[in-house]
Amino acid sequence: MNLRNFDGPTIIYSHGRDKQNMKLAEEFKKIAGDIKIIDKDEEKEIYSHDIGDVPTIMTKTFFEIQPDFVVQPKNVAEIKQVLAFANDRKVPVIPRGAASWGFGGVIPTRAGIVIDLSPFRKILYLNKAQKTVTVEAGARWSDIDIVAKKEGLCLMTYPSSKFSTVAGWIATGGYGINSFRYGHLIQQIVSMTVVTPSGETKKITPTDPDFMYFASTEGVFGVIVEVNLKLRDVPQASYPHLFYFAGDAAAFEFIEKFVQSRDAQSIKPNVIRFLDENHLNDVNELMHTQVFKKSAGVLVEFSSLEDDEKFLKAIARTGNLDEAPRYVASYLWNERLFGMKTKRLGPTILASESIIPLSAAAGFIKKAKKLGANFGVEIFIDSYILDEKTALIMTNFLCDSRKKRYYIDLPLQTMLTQTAVSLGAEPYGLGIWNAAFINHLYNAEKKRDLLAYKAKIDPNNIMNPGKFFAIQSKFGNIPAFVFRPAVFSFSINLLILLSPVIGRIATLLLGKDQKVDNLDFELTTHACAKCGNCIAVCPAYLVTKNEEVTAKGKIALAKKLIEGRPITREEAENVFLCMHCKACEEICQTNLELMTLWDALEKRVESKFGRPEDKISEFLKKVDDSKDYWEMVDRNN
Repeated sequence: MNLRNFDGPTIIYSHGRDKQNMKLAEEFKKIAGDIKIIDKDEEKEIYSHDIGDVPTIMTKTFFEIQPDFVVQPKNVAEIKQVLAFANDRKVPVIPRGAASWGFGGVIPTRAGIVIDLSPFRKILYLNKAQKTVTVEAGARWSDIDIVAKKEGLCLMTYPSSKFSTVAGWIATGGYGINSFRYGHLIQQIVSMTVVTPSGETKKITPTDPDFMYFASTEGVFGVIVEVNLKLRDVPQASYPHLFYFAGDAAAFEFIEKFVQSRDAQSIKPNVIRFLDENHLNDVNELMHTQVFKKSAGVLVEFSSLEDDEKFLKAIARTGNLDEAPRYVASYLWNERLFGMKTKRLGPTILASESIIPLSAAAGFIKKAKKLGANFGVEIFIDSYILDEKTALIMTNFLCDSRKKRYYIDLPLQTMLTQTAVSLGAEPYGLGIWNAAFINHLYNAEKKRDLLAYKAKIDPNNIMNPGKFFAIQSKFGNIPAFVFRPAVFSFSINLLILLSPVIGRIATLLLGKDQKVDNLDFELTTHACAKCGNCIAVCPAYLVTKNEEVTAKGKIALAKKLIEGRPITREEAENVFLCMHCKACEEICQTNLELMTLWDALEKRVESKFGRPEDKISEFLKKVDDSKDYWEMVDRNN
């Protein structure tokens, strides 16, 4: 039995990898009833990662990232059954939505049971009079918006990964599109129902003392199962503006002056977004044209003509601004849900996310770009202004996870976060990879409070352990020593200090990362963002509840083929369980030519295993007989 101490209450955590634990799935099957269980290695593999591009060799070295088994519960009673089983055997439980977040929050550290909430997605009730909607944890923001708009309502805020799950965003963030006007997601939650580790069901509101323990805490205190959300009236229209500035500092000077003015308070925009020159240039490259100027840009969007006209009068008083044509601003606004599209140029993208004081943003960007230059890496910036004092800033760079140089690029992600927190920022989420920054997110008093509540509500420490508060590897706390905040901060600051030397040596020996011009079969598989957007719209997934049949799953299989890893006949046959409806291609974050990829993949698989005509016919009949499928069709029409 291992003891884990988080500088607070001692929390017991036990999970041996002996023969008994290897048979956990078989033990659970005996009592599981109708609960769907996924326990085949090839199916479990997809639950061993999230959207982040951390090399598997690294995660497997320190952690047991593949779960013992996965469950897909249909109701709260089944979730309670899983938690009771886990408590009895002191086995980790990891709640999982769409896995569209990249800091390891849904990656197992010591195996255990993944509760896949993505099929738990019903929209239960929409109250038009009160402008609220009640949904299950796995409901997608996109589905809510479709249903709400039929009643003249829509979401107040939503993440850029609009196909992520409601509970997933509550657990990991809460800031996003429209946050400038409508604030943090927790301000739009009427109530949410959670199941505690002991199996108690609690309905809590923002006024309840327990509420904040379940918001932005990444599932370490329990499982969110139901949420009641505020909605708003569908806006009249969209009025976006894009302004160009000579540099990042000039852009943020404009932003600061505007958001702190009386004008901003009386005509509050939905969105104020900053994109640096590098980001806009990358979009130009993707479009093979020069739509955007080689300048930093600020996008401001309104949803009423009245506010838009007031805004134009207000900025007219500030002097002449360099504004792009309206169609250019509209294009950029319409692309807000495709933030990962630049990954096509990588084919890998790494990102650091922080909430930074607005006054420090320009200084941080300058330091970030200098740090990138030391490594021969081009940093590009995307930022949403949250209020008159803070901004959510995303620092990104392209690289190639297939190359040795990637292992030099990877620490740069953390170095950028360290640079931000040194200027007063806090990390946007912890998970595994940001856990060492916890002291920048919570002060000592708040951290003690969280730990005390954790010890009280989860004495066996089954809920998403080995991250958030502190890292625990499969070797106990020995490698995890590096992730202790003081040690980690010293190490990263040392790397930053030595970055000019390290970067030059790396560039000399390994060369610079080059942008990708065209995507072939192999590059397409690596350009996949693993965002899970495809899962939300895939008819095959709706019927099978198997991620292997989705675009995300098929790309994972294509990678296996490229790498020469063995695949089973059952894995291969999943390729053909597809409606070829193009829904995945239409909402693909990276705008991949998926139909072309599927044709090539099917040919490769067919040459090896043949074409399973009977299985395809059976699948098509299931789709045709599926009530859920036809409801989705009706909803989308």
